[in-house]
Amino acid sequence: MKNNKLYLQLFLIFVVVTAVSLIFTNGGRYIGKTFYESQNYNNEAENLVYEFSQYVFNTPMEKDFEGALTVSGEEIEAYRTYYGSLAEQIQNIKEQYVDEINATQDKEVIEAIEQDRDAKIADIKKNFEDDEYVKEKILAIKKKAIQQKLKEIEREKKAVLSKYDHFAYEFKDKKTGEVYRNGDISENSVFKKTVNNVGKNLSGLYPLNYYEYDSMGVLQDSYTLEQDLSDISGVVTVPASWIENNHSNEKSAFIITKYVYYGIILAGIISFVLLMTSLKPTLEQFNRQFQLRELFERLPIDIRFVIYLIATYFAFICSGAFTRSIQGLIYYFTANRSDLLLNFIVTGVISFAFIAAVVFMVVSIWVSLKGQRDLEKIWPETFASKFVDGAISMFENRSIGLQSFILLVVVFLGGFGFAVVVASASFGVFLFYMFLFVVFFIPALFIFMRRMGYLNRIMQHTENMAHGRLTKDLKVKGNSPLARHAENLNGLREGVRNSMNEQAKSEKMKTELITNVSHDLRTPLTSIITYTDLLKNPSITEEERKKYIEILDTKSNRLKTLIEDLFEVSKMASGNVEISKQRIDLAQLLQQAVGEHGEDFAAANLELRINIAEQPIYAHVDGQKWWRVIDNLIINARKYSLEGTRVYVNLKSHEGNAELTVKNVAKYELNEEASQLIERFKRADTSRHTEGSGLGLAIAQSIVDLHDGQLDIAVDGDLFKVTVSIPTDK
Repeated sequence: MKNNKLYLQLFLIFVVVTAVSLIFTNGGRYIGKTFYESQNYNNEAENLVYEFSQYVFNTPMEKDFEGALTVSGEEIEAYRTYYGSLAEQIQNIKEQYVDEINATQDKEVIEAIEQDRDAKIADIKKNFEDDEYVKEKILAIKKKAIQQKLKEIEREKKAVLSKYDHFAYEFKDKKTGEVYRNGDISENSVFKKTVNNVGKNLSGLYPLNYYEYDSMGVLQDSYTLEQDLSDISGVVTVPASWIENNHSNEKSAFIITKYVYYGIILAGIISFVLLMTSLKPTLEQFNRQFQLRELFERLPIDIRFVIYLIATYFAFICSGAFTRSIQGLIYYFTANRSDLLLNFIVTGVISFAFIAAVVFMVVSIWVSLKGQRDLEKIWPETFASKFVDGAISMFENRSIGLQSFILLVVVFLGGFGFAVVVASASFGVFLFYMFLFVVFFIPALFIFMRRMGYLNRIMQHTENMAHGRLTKDLKVKGNSPLARHAENLNGLREGVRNSMNEQAKSEKMKTELITNVSHDLRTPLTSIITYTDLLKNPSITEEERKKYIEILDTKSNRLKTLIEDLFEVSKMASGNVEISKQRIDLAQLLQQAVGEHGEDFAAANLELRINIAEQPIYAHVDGQKWWRVIDNLIINARKYSLEGTRVYVNLKSHEGNAELTVKNVAKYELNEEASQLIERFKRADTSRHTEGSGLGLAIAQSIVDLHDGQLDIAVDGDLFKVTVSIPTDK
């Protein structure tokens, strides 16, 4: 029941739209007009006057073209030299007859050919000798053109008189007294038009185009005769008796069509009233989901609106075609034209389908807009927004945007030019198009293909990188955006390769770190466990017990120191440490630190050489932690210096920085890179038999970083050098 009501409402809307379309299209010829008023006799009468002015009124005779029978000196000269000079023309004629003469052995034939040749040569010579001779030739061409024009006028005159024989007319030339009459204009008529002074807006124009008869040598390629028609006036009528006799069937069809159109308009009014009252449609009735609507609503809102406008346009076009099919069906119903009935049905169905589609489109768009009334939310979802964003993105790189735009223009013009060539079917236009095609389109296509090939190689290179295949560098060609992208891609590839190397190095160092930590923790722990088990033996002597306890104390302190250092370096690496900076004299701090280790260096058979600037060197540092840096560096030098060598400790001010340098000759061979010696648990003693945690340099590095300083290590053979720089406070 609901569907039946919906279909009825759609049909009523179809009737209303058909009635409105009828009023603004085909109905204008029928509504409120009689059959005679609908025939548009006025336009036909105006056409009659115009064509009579050219082929009937005051038509010219041969004597009227006397002005065309003149020949100028330029025309004579152009005629005689059209094929070149006298010598050139004679030579051309002789060459034309050589093959004919050589092709036959018959003397009579040869003689006839030579006579024909000599006659043409004689004619050419006379052209150059006698102006009157040439003049007569040109006049003959012009007379021929005049005769042809007179025949054409006479032929067109008969056609025009026959074409308008359903009009009664009477025109009179006051100057000559000639009368042009057809029928009786005094008879009762359905149409009448009075024409005063035909020549006011019209004149008889009779052009002569000489090139149609012989273009050779005629400089003045045309001549136009103009006849004055200002003395001609008259009347044009359509007698009622002629219409009744000749158009009775058309009149009957007109009347039937007129009343059918009135019926459609009345039905439209009734349908409109019903739609506004008892059958008023609601949004819920038409707000139905079906497959076509779902497909339609997937489109952006602005595209849907454009489709709606196009569908509306075609709905009115089809509606107009439907009303015209009604007219055609009525006019030709006596002829049993089944094709007209089929046209009526097809146009009606198509018109109804378009109108129904428009209704559902309006509902869909309204529901979408009703849910989102904020334009700022609607705009980003539109195709226009995406198009604008795409255009802006294209021109973010001006070079790429401009090149793409030029390429689009060239492709568009290429396609448009091809369409023009096909439409014109002109060989000249084709040649011009081929010139533009070769000069512009092919180079643009070549550049486009090269760029696309280059882009494909870049994309392949990128895909290889994404899969971890670091192939050789991509070749950089030119200075285009693609070339710059290729260069950046090469840089990225190198960065990825370095990152992978660093990652592999980091994994190796992590493994070594775990191994070293395990070793350094296990060694004292193993000793503690071993000596603890020994202490459990009741048979050991007191002296042995004291010795074992002393060893346990040493190993416990060693384990404690190791754990504390590890904990401290972890805090510093994570940044979870507080520093309290003060203005401190670094020279005095170094003196104190070195003084505490003097005896240790002497015991290790090392000579400590200190070089400290006499002037104080101030810096904002955390005194306790900076003491740890100095202490770690000096202890590191003491532990790993070769016995009997010197250790140099220097402190100086250089370019706004305080530089602390510790140099020594290593006891062990330094096979590691200098940067790796700073890593945690790294030792020069790879066998790890010496005392120490392997964290001294790592802790020093972290403290220096917290003070915005720099710690550098240099290795030259067995020479080991540590340099610490920190900004001074002046």
